[in-house]
Amino acid sequence: MSFEDKVLELVKELTKKDGGIVQSELWRILGIDSREGSKLVARLMRKGLLMREAIVHRGKKTYILKYSDTTKVPVSISVSLNPAIEIPCFTCRQISRCSIGGYYDPIRCTLLTKYLLSINIQNLRR
Repeated sequence: MSFEDKVLELVKELTKKDGGIVQSELWRILGIDSREGSKLVARLMRKGLLMREAIVHRGKKTYILKYSDTTKVPVSISVSLNPAIEIPCFTCRQISRCSIGGYYDPIRCTLLTKYLLSINIQNLRR
């Protein structure tokens, strides 16, 4: 059983019994310092296994840790930049000088015009 599993079991048990545990009490029980404990709790919170609730305990602001039975499911997102790479502006040597009304004007750019016309033709074919 890993250290994280032990912490989860302890917090889960105390959540059922007392509604949670003050994090400083958890550090004391485990014999770890607050820095190490905070990192451990942050990892478990990112996984969705623990929740923290701000409270005042013995006159000081602290947190009570509670077990959360709703785990976070990892999400996979894929992004394709291929369509954006085809835009001629991204490979143009004059991009830093290009501005409306300037010498290099996107309104008069033949490369951009050809690209935009090709997109319109492709959309009409669909």
